[in-house]
Amino acid sequence: MGRPQRLSRSRPRWAWLALAAVMARPAPAAAHANGIVSDSCGGCHAGNGTAALTMVADPATFGPGDLVTLTLAITAPSVKVGGAYVSTGGVGTLQPLSGEGLALNGQALVHTAPKPASGGAVTFRFRWQAAPAPGGVAFLVAAVAANGNGATSGDAPGSNLFQWAFGCAAQTFYADLDRDGFGSSAYGTMLGCAASQAPAGFAAKDGDCDENDRAINPGAAEICNGQDDNCNSQIDENAPAVMLWPDGDGDGYYRSQTGTPKIGCGTLPGYAPVGGDCNDGDATIHPGATESCNGQDDNCNGTIDERVRPQCGVGSCRRESPTCDGRDCVAGAPAAETCNGFDDDCNGEVDDAACPGGQTCAIDRCVPVADTGGAGSGTGGGDATGGTIGSGGVAGSGGAGGGGPASSGGSGLGTGGAPPRQTPGGCAVTGAPATTADARIPWLVLLLAIVLRRRRR
Repeated sequence: MGRPQRLSRSRPRWAWLALAAVMARPAPAAAHANGIVSDSCGGCHAGNGTAALTMVADPATFGPGDLVTLTLAITAPSVKVGGAYVSTGGVGTLQPLSGEGLALNGQALVHTAPKPASGGAVTFRFRWQAAPAPGGVAFLVAAVAANGNGATSGDAPGSNLFQWAFGCAAQTFYADLDRDGFGSSAYGTMLGCAASQAPAGFAAKDGDCDENDRAINPGAAEICNGQDDNCNSQIDENAPAVMLWPDGDGDGYYRSQTGTPKIGCGTLPGYAPVGGDCNDGDATIHPGATESCNGQDDNCNGTIDERVRPQCGVGSCRRESPTCDGRDCVAGAPAAETCNGFDDDCNGEVDDAACPGGQTCAIDRCVPVADTGGAGSGTGGGDATGGTIGSGGVAGSGGAGGGGPASSGGSGLGTGGAPPRQTPGGCAVTGAPATTADARIPWLVLLLAIVLRRRRR
């Protein structure tokens, strides 16, 4: 087996590579003891840092079709009980082990009751049968180390991706958001077989410095445009000369092709190779500038103060101020709560009391509580406003996994950053271990997907 390699965490940019979940949204009523479908427990459980997760495979080296025993350990200083959700996105077959407190939910595993800690850790063991053909597998884990106080406060959530390649020499592939054949480890990596093609959305080559522009990558030719086209940390080096036009404010952009041009490239005071400046008398206003709330079009995109005005209200009542003064913001009127994945009545909770007694909301329909594992605790979600996904926060920090090489027939392992977060649902671990009667299985299966989000240049 190759040497374990740490995953790169996604950086806080506007382009995100994610493994997103299509999740059931249980009504946030009383906390329940069994697990629910969620790729992050941080939406409900918080207050005491982050839980550390480790996963070990036995045997450490395995091939196609082999049956492997995995041991997941959840540690945190205050851990009394813990829970977990494990998915492979349908790669291979997950199997619960008797007495380990996990049960199948479609193709994933969830805890059936909070499991007591032993020796400062909560440990879950389960089996996984590898797919019949060589390939890679990524175990998406969402877990929580709870303090057993019967509430969602004072807990430590954690999440991680653990990856192996089996039956082949392992190779790390890099997230290629713009599909130009060059990826960037800053946005995530995936472990696969060296002899296979790169998975969709990934590339075998690293080093792309702009995943929003297919024309910018390590294999591109440098042109005179004020950018680092070939990702060598230099701008316009040895680029062919072009027509430069007068740049009144010296910000590197001209307003129009008027006046007397010059031929050249590089730093030529008073001239620029790129147009589009909407105010050639202010160097802070030009294409690509950061928009601020000031009544001006700072980035020359034809819109004033987009997504930077003060907001007020929560849920469906959230509104943007017509001015840069938050006192001018008027929240919308609440409506009756319905089962639709939104906070209609603007109380900070999604789909609460949206269904008749004995039922709970799953995505957009009311189903019996027994079909979903009961009502979940905590809040999160909300309608998408201000460029974020739900009031729970922006989509997707973290990244996919990576790993070291492995010999033919062996396996490579990668562990890494927290998977990106979709609408938080919580992992529902509170109090002491529950009885068998509390062990209800959630309804919806986690779907493995790639989510792209463009960052503002």
